[in-house]
Amino acid sequence: MHAFSSLMLRASQTFGAPAYLARALGQSPRDVYRWIAGVEQPAPGERERFEALLRAALAKKAALPATRRRWVDQEQARA
Repeated sequence: MHAFSSLMLRASQTFGAPAYLARALGQSPRDVYRWIAGVEQPAPGERERFEALLRAALAKKAALPATRRRWVDQEQARA
């Protein structure tokens, strides 16, 4: 599995579902599923941007205190 696919899988598990990850990246769930599976990769420039976004989101999530709330609930509470 490629590093990008692994990062996508880890982020989707952290976000709760690939659909939530797709929303956070502004992409379609279909694309996210294909990237996780390693069937497709985004363009190199986009991939670097997505990797930076994912790493920042994962670091932010790791810094938060452990809660039992879903990621989407936390985002709605902040809005």
